Amino acid sequence: MRTCSSMKGTVFASVLAAATGLASLPALAQTVRPEPQRVAQPASLPGLGAPVDFELRVASQPLALIQASDGTIWFAAYTLGALGRIDRASREITYFPLGTGARPYGLVEAPDKSILAVDRALNVLHRLAPANGEVTRIGMPADLPFLDLASLRLDTEGRIWFSGASGWLGSHDPRTGTTDVSSHEDLQGLVLSAASPTGSLWFVAGKSGRMIRIDPARSRFDSAVIPPEAQGIRGMAVGPAGEVWLTAMKSQTLVRYTGRASWMTAKLPWPESRPQALIVRQDGSIVFADAGRRKLVRYRPGLDRFEDLADLGAGGAIKAMVDLGDAIAVADMGADRIRIYPDLPPAQN
Repeated sequence: MRTCSSMKGTVFASVLAAATGLASLPALAQTVRPEPQRVAQPASLPGLGAPVDFELRVASQPLALIQASDGTIWFAAYTLGALGRIDRASREITYFPLGTGARPYGLVEAPDKSILAVDRALNVLHRLAPANGEVTRIGMPADLPFLDLASLRLDTEGRIWFSGASGWLGSHDPRTGTTDVSSHEDLQGLVLSAASPTGSLWFVAGKSGRMIRIDPARSRFDSAVIPPEAQGIRGMAVGPAGEVWLTAMKSQTLVRYTGRASWMTAKLPWPESRPQALIVRQDGSIVFADAGRRKLVRYRPGLDRFEDLADLGAGGAIKAMVDLGDAIAVADMGADRIRIYPDLPPAQN
């Protein structure tokens, strides 16, 4: 992995050799107070061991998926321009509209329990207060072009790190209201992101074929070339030991980065496979969505073994999964559905 340079505090423009456009602005740019819309799901539940389906509104296109600290599940309803919340106990779905033209794309929960989202159309970050539905917009610096915001993560200090697919990386500090943004050729196609248990933040720049690591604690920015046998990166997750896993849809492989330019690839055994979203479980096993065969698949690294776990049902692209601890949730864009599978037995590697 290539080290570009060091950072100073939250300002990382000097990290990037060709950085441009560093600026800051007040945090609260616009506030709207939409009324949540509630949709109750049927009360009947499937039998033990069967998945539980939450059918979303037509054209929800769920892109991002997280579990909040209170156990509720949140998703980005991209085409509806809203965030959605699922209460598994009551089977109620609540929609929080973000305003005209909004296109939420990535989600995290902030330390204050608010839900943060990047917007791929409005060039803003949204901060949603679940208690009252209040939405606050955090705008980008006025002198910047359209960033095509695509993902975001929080560091251990509560700073928001976000990516722009047109080649931008930025951070926003809620304590000071400052937003720092930089551009570099290594950042082209910066869409996917993940957080490590050790505090590092990882991003994938698909167009430049690089993986980026931000280590805020050590003030480090690193960049590594993704191997050519990993084409069409669609999913990213970090394991309990800090290893980074990627799904490469075009190459039909799983790819692991363990540091020091060390990569491992595992070729899927099915020619029609299209691996997309994935998670890494605490037992070290990888669970991913095979959109080509419409299967939920587990990979055991210690045995180099793939095994089908469940059917995904009819649908389309699967860009988000989340480990709920006692279950796995899968967001299916094409089916406008979130399917929750019961907990899986630990894999024996």
